[in-house]
Amino acid sequence: MSDITLIAEDIINTMQAMDEAYHATQVLREKTDYVAFDTFRVKMSELEERLSKLKIVLDNEEAFAMDELADALSMANTGHRAEYRKTPRMND
Repeated sequence: MSDITLIAEDIINTMQAMDEAYHATQVLREKTDYVAFDTFRVKMSELEERLSKLKIVLDNEEAFAMDELADALSMANTGHRAEYRKTPRMND
């Protein structure tokens, strides 16, 4: 699976995490108890983690694109992905 596909999956997962955090916010507004607050806190923490991962990709989008191109060229010429990368692989 290519990094582009993994980045797209991360975007979809982040959107789902945002929906879950929003739902937890609505529940917390309706009833303010410890369970609702803990759920809200967990959902916000998950959202923060996903957003920080996307920020790394967006801050280095040119490097990710160049590494993806190098992988594609290496696969076409040698049959395996490029050994050297400027960015970490998304599935590592």
